[in-house]
Amino acid sequence: MFLIVTGGEAPQGAFLRERAMAARKVIAADRGAQYCLDAGVTPDLVVGDMDSLPADVLERLRQEGISLKVHPAMKDDTDTALALEEAVRLGADEVELLAATGDRFDHSLANVHLLYSALRRKVNACIVSPMWRIFLVDGTASIRGRKGATASLLPLTVEVSGISLTGFQWPLDDAAMHLGNPYGVSNVVTDDTASITVREGVLIAIVSEPGCEPRDKG
Repeated sequence: MFLIVTGGEAPQGAFLRERAMAARKVIAADRGAQYCLDAGVTPDLVVGDMDSLPADVLERLRQEGISLKVHPAMKDDTDTALALEEAVRLGADEVELLAATGDRFDHSLANVHLLYSALRRKVNACIVSPMWRIFLVDGTASIRGRKGATASLLPLTVEVSGISLTGFQWPLDDAAMHLGNPYGVSNVVTDDTASITVREGVLIAIVSEPGCEPRDKG
C-alpha cells in the first residue's frame, strides 16, 4: 500500500503514523508534507507547487534530503493528482488518500474523482480517516469487521445497475441507482461480512467506523 497525505483537514497524528507504518511508501502532496513532519513521519517523496508550505518547512525538507518534485503553480493537475501519478509510476497497486477532505468541497470532490482515475488503471484506491472510508465499487466488494457501521452508497456514473447488497439492514437484489435519486444513504452493516455487487456502472461507498456513525438522513 502507498499512502498519499494531501492538504485537506489536518489528520490526527496517531492515525497518520499508523497508516504510514502500514505503507510501502509515503507520498506527501504540498501541505501534506507539513502534516507528515508534525506527526513525526518522514515522507519518501513530496510533490506539488509547494504554495501551501512555509519556506522554513520547505528548507527543512531539502536539508533532510527528502525527494522533492516541484511543479509550477499554473498547472492543470491538483497536487493530489500529481501525487497519485507518482504512486502509479512507482508501481502502486493499492493507495490510501489521507487528509483528502475538508472545507474545500471542490478539492474533496476532485479527490473522489481521483479514485475513479485509479480504478481505471486497476489501482485499488480509497480515502481514509479515523471515522470513515470512501471507496468505489464496479464489481464486488466486501466490508469486513464493520458490523453496526453506517454505509452510504451513491452512484458515481449516471446509472448503476445490477446492485445487490447482503449483510445490510436494507438489502438489495438486482437494483438500480441513478444520479439525482440518493436513496442509498445511511444503510447499516448488520453482519460481520457485508457484500456489495454491481453489474454495470460505479458506486461510491462511504463506510463509517462502528461507533462513529453519522446522524440520520437529513
